[in-house]
Amino acid sequence: MQITLDRMSRIVVPKAIRDRFALKPGDDMEITVEPDGIRLRPASPASSLAEESGILVCSSEVPPSAWDIGAFLEEQRKNRSTEIGGL
Repeated sequence: MQITLDRMSRIVVPKAIRDRFALKPGDDMEITVEPDGIRLRPASPASSLAEESGILVCSSEVPPSAWDIGAFLEEQRKNRSTEIGGL
């Protein structure tokens, strides 16, 4: 895939790639200079799971092998504790 820098030297990540890696506006990216080029990747992997109407659904094209249900549930528990107890 080839992309072009805009007039302010920015790049736009194509939608297919944003969807595959569940990238959203405001997500941090890590850029690494390597001997043969530049590597751009998410600073921290986003959860591909989201809760909709009490059901876990995949919110991207990330393959099932990359899903981390345990981390998602832990995040939900933490958020719930904060909402209920202010912890």
